[in-house]
Amino acid sequence: MTSKLTVAALAAFFAVAHAMQPAAAASSSPSDARVAPGKWDVTRVLCSDLLNAADDDRASAAMFYYGYLAAKANLHIIDVTRIEGNVHKVMDQCAATPAMTVPHAFRTALLSRHS
Repeated sequence: MTSKLTVAALAAFFAVAHAMQPAAAASSSPSDARVAPGKWDVTRVLCSDLLNAADDDRASAAMFYYGYLAAKANLHIIDVTRIEGNVHKVMDQCAATPAMTVPHAFRTALLSRHS
């Protein structure tokens, strides 16, 4: 059963993600993260891959990374009021450095700014 808090967090995230447009500056060549049809090495996906993805794919991937990296960092509590701003920070980081991996962009954007 989905909690109201989870639904609110996802709604806020998708509103932000939907508002983001693919970055024209993300001209880096695609990453080598796709290891087989339908299979990706999540540690090697580049910001340019994320920026150039369709809106729905970009939103899904960003939310996946948000949870995946929180779990890897052993975080058990996520402040859902900060998701929107944090996603914007990550997308700004990706736009500035399209050749950076998505996990590195999350760490750079969020940890360096103590979010």
